[in-house]
Amino acid sequence: MMKWILTLLLLQSTLVAESLDPNRYQKIKRILSQTGHVELEDMKRSMESIVSYPAPYLRTLSEEPGVRIYVKERSLLLLSHYPDGESETFLKSNVANQTLHPSLRKFSARSYRDGFIGKKSDQVNAYLSQYSNDAKIGETVRTLLDSKIKKNFNSNTENQNATEDLHLKKKTN
Repeated sequence: MMKWILTLLLLQSTLVAESLDPNRYQKIKRILSQTGHVELEDMKRSMESIVSYPAPYLRTLSEEPGVRIYVKERSLLLLSHYPDGESETFLKSNVANQTLHPSLRKFSARSYRDGFIGKKSDQVNAYLSQYSNDAKIGETVRTLLDSKIKKNFNSNTENQNATEDLHLKKKTN
């Protein structure tokens, strides 16, 4: 009981610190807590129907004690869609945090790469390279830095943008 009260107090102080709406926070948490195969794009659209820029909610949710790891992983992955300075600092801090669950460090590295590689390619590569020999996340980082994978990522992003442009053109005609 005491642990639950402490968790609530911690959550409340975190929400107040970032001025997050607790009702919206709970709705976003429910979206990310769905079980089964749920597309990230569907979750993104659902969240954006609640709040136009959910990055602060995602950062807070990924740190909430007692939240299932897959919810935290989804939060981190979705942060790549909201590449702002706070998200960059947050993701880099997670990558560097040796005490954080390795899975969360890996998802933070991926989200950092995906969200910032187009804007700061050299900085992203230099930062992630520091962790290429890390015992827990090194293999993932090396994969993220692999030029073939980055080329496929950039190609997939271009294809996705072209598809979205086609959908927009069809809607306007």
